[in-house]
Amino acid sequence: MLKQKLLLPYLVSPQQNINSPHLSEIRVVLLGNEVDKSKVVKSILGCRDLTGENVGQCMLYEGDQAGRKISVVEAPGWNSMQQTPESIKKSIRRSVSLNPPGPHALLLVIPVKRNEVPSTGDIKAEMHMELLSERIWKHTIVLFACDEGVGEFAVKAYIPKAKKILEKCKGRTYVLERDSKISELLQKIEDLVEENCGDVFIPQTYYELFEWKRSDSLTIRPRLPH
Repeated sequence: MLKQKLLLPYLVSPQQNINSPHLSEIRVVLLGNEVDKSKVVKSILGCRDLTGENVGQCMLYEGDQAGRKISVVEAPGWNSMQQTPESIKKSIRRSVSLNPPGPHALLLVIPVKRNEVPSTGDIKAEMHMELLSERIWKHTIVLFACDEGVGEFAVKAYIPKAKKILEKCKGRTYVLERDSKISELLQKIEDLVEENCGDVFIPQTYYELFEWKRSDSLTIRPRLPH
């Protein structure tokens, strides 16, 4: 039943209506290394306690925030210092199919910790992100999740290490602190959707199917002789 529910939205175009002032629903996927992302989920949903649904190794959360329905999928994290198991890679690929017809944004979570020097390994995410295809960067926002008391200076220390990632996603970032207004992040996501002409990110399998159907419809078939 769940599989059928997930497949149905892909039978229609994934483009969103961007003529309305705000999206009535925002769907995001959280990606990143093996760090606790629960604080990020709580901030996005505006709640203290989380109640989610396990879908394999992913977690699905839903709530309402600023007059919008919010859907958050937390993909399993990867260990930057070890080889990633195939089961984790499979779950990362699956994560983008759990809030159909696809997420409006993928948030790459980079933790910014007090008194900790960032290493390249902590934020070396290209390989894992691109498990979802190169198209992922058009829909990605790098989210710096700050520990309490961490200042702007600490965030700046991470920028050089994340240079390649930031170039790929055109410098889209958001700094999440304790007193952050989550409405600013939601607006940044809406701006991203508008930048992408209303398109959401769809899994590679369905993308290839849409592209095949589009190219097939554009193919001029030779007329058969009478």
